[in-house]
Amino acid sequence: MDGAAGYEVLGKLVASPEVTGSGRPDVRAVDAFGRRSLPAKAEERPADDSWRRAVNGWLDDFDDPFLDSRYHLSGRRGCVNPGAGPGGRLVIDMPCGNDTAVLRARTLLQLNESDELGRVAVVTDAAGPRGRLVLDLVPGTPDRLGPILPADAIRVVVDDSVAPGTRGAGVLHRFEAVLTDNGVQVLQDGAQIATAPAVPKWREASVVIGVTPPPSYPGRVEIDAVGITGRPQSVAEVTETPIVAGTLRVLEPEEEAPGIGVARAPLRGAPSARLRTTIRFGDRGDPNGLVAQLGSAKVPLRPVVSGWSAAEDSELTLTGDVPAALLAQAGPDALTPFVLRMPGASQAQVLESYLEVPGRSSERLGNAPGEPAPVLPVMTAEFDAMTPNDVTLVVTLDAAQARSVAPVAGFEVYVDSGLAATVPIPGGVGGRHELQISLKGSRNVEVRLRPEDPGTQTASVWLELSRSSR
Repeated sequence: MDGAAGYEVLGKLVASPEVTGSGRPDVRAVDAFGRRSLPAKAEERPADDSWRRAVNGWLDDFDDPFLDSRYHLSGRRGCVNPGAGPGGRLVIDMPCGNDTAVLRARTLLQLNESDELGRVAVVTDAAGPRGRLVLDLVPGTPDRLGPILPADAIRVVVDDSVAPGTRGAGVLHRFEAVLTDNGVQVLQDGAQIATAPAVPKWREASVVIGVTPPPSYPGRVEIDAVGITGRPQSVAEVTETPIVAGTLRVLEPEEEAPGIGVARAPLRGAPSARLRTTIRFGDRGDPNGLVAQLGSAKVPLRPVVSGWSAAEDSELTLTGDVPAALLAQAGPDALTPFVLRMPGASQAQVLESYLEVPGRSSERLGNAPGEPAPVLPVMTAEFDAMTPNDVTLVVTLDAAQARSVAPVAGFEVYVDSGLAATVPIPGGVGGRHELQISLKGSRNVEVRLRPEDPGTQTASVWLELSRSSR
């Protein structure tokens, strides 16, 4: 159907002509008024695993539920929640909104001596409509990287600006960054979608994967596989214990600290331990003098990457060895205070901190939550053409970011709290609507979205029309 606003397939409504499923089900196009087309058979994209042969190193299908043995996951606690999905898949649930999850693979990317220097592959749905996938390749072991990269880092970003309109919400695609002597090629399902002239100056680097879901509620990203080229590697097993500083502001060297500490239990009897932390810089500060205070002990911290920037809003991961005295069996149960200190801190923030001790983590992924419930399309309304006596109201219902859409019954237009127009859209998915309304003088206009399910929360947009705007 020309001008389809969405589709009805596999018992659900979607905005994109691409949907995850199997077989060749019937598909009906849905227009802006909810009208259905005659059914047509879907085209099935054949599975292709040939790409795995090009990844001649480490390949992770997420069959192992012990995620910490292979990655460090960075994200707001309680707002970035990893889980095991069906069929061996990592599901990252992000219920708070506006969050990004960052995975640092403990296995390093190691370059070959051939024409193709290296390759990183990620199979994910993160780059769907309004979502984002970021691949950072950087020497060292940073847990996350802000907007300002270290000097030798290579960043690949896939979002709506790259191959727009080719990815449906919640649909897995394979993205590959291929490093050559001439630059970086970015592939989607084997087809080139972007290039960059960046050539690595290093022989090995960490792979840092950032995933941002579309702005639907709740946020959700799935990762089906990660592949990294390189020789067989032995990765030291560690157990991580997140710790929270008494204040998330980096203090000056002699500034008074709050009396808040951390439990010493993870350190008691450990053969060794390391503290890792990531900070975001303010407008100045000298991380060469940054220390972590654990009780009376001061732990000097050093950057885990070279070529870093201390510019405002840049992010830097640092690490330091915990003193042997804090590993003894005897001693206090708590270390108070726990703060970070830096000369000229000036509003620098602590983003995360954790302890690493040798040994395999016993933290096992739980089952991921089920597929999110369908969500209403996002409604926007604005005035377009205006004359002294009337105005064109444009109402847009956009469901592109939704994995599945809650059907819409229609919308209503109120002028000064009085009903002026009703537009029925029975079983609708979205679309663009123009209404010409006779209006004189200053008016308040409200557009109310009505879902088919009366128990679903409605949405409204409030507009003001004044003489000065006409």
